[in-house]
Amino acid sequence: MIFFSFVVAQNYNPCKDKRFVSLLKKDLDDMSEREYAYFIKKEEECSKYKMKRKRPSKSKKNNNARRKRRNYSKKISPRETAYIPSIYFSFPFMRLQMTSDYDDVSISGLKLETPISVNISNLNPYLVFEYRSYVFSYSDKEKREILEDFGGNAFLGGLKFPLEIFKIKPEFSIMTGKFHYKKGALFCLDIPQKLLGDSPFKIKYSIKTNIIQANENHGTGWVEVGLSLGYSINKKLISSIKDLF
Repeated sequence: MIFFSFVVAQNYNPCKDKRFVSLLKKDLDDMSEREYAYFIKKEEECSKYKMKRKRPSKSKKNNNARRKRRNYSKKISPRETAYIPSIYFSFPFMRLQMTSDYDDVSISGLKLETPISVNISNLNPYLVFEYRSYVFSYSDKEKREILEDFGGNAFLGGLKFPLEIFKIKPEFSIMTGKFHYKKGALFCLDIPQKLLGDSPFKIKYSIKTNIIQANENHGTGWVEVGLSLGYSINKKLISSIKDLF
């Protein structure tokens, strides 16, 4: 029995795996995350199998499809195929002058991640947009009457760079735009929380660095940690919503 299992394993051809072959006929945008991961795994096994056997593929069509998808997967890792609107709340743990004395802080915002990529070498970052509100104030009423609050609203746009470090898939974003006084910059590192199955809900932990101009002669900044809650809206869902109208 053990010998039979060994022989079967030796003769196993991953290129003819039924599920893998069926995924070859499926468009990338229609694959779930689990299907895509299985496809990439079997594609690598198939490549190793062919190198070991040194036999050319019998199907040119399958070869072209594999090559096309391989090039596609190299460009974006991980791939993005959906719009992700989210809401987040943050709290600063490191502050520069002009914001360090305030004891009452409120930071929140709305963020939209898009599947629209920009071709910059082999990076292929994605467009992101953000509206954020940040207010530094005093809890003491007397101080509040004498000293003004610091902050306001910001409208930002920029690029998101998905990364892959071992099994972690952090996302680094660079954004700029109009803060409450003048232009500023926001650098963000998001760590997605793994959820069961193909859940459309997204939970991310973030570290954001703000660099802004406070007035005509001074600048300031702070580093904050936050939590965001989002929902993935894929192209199929967008199309079905359009059909309703």
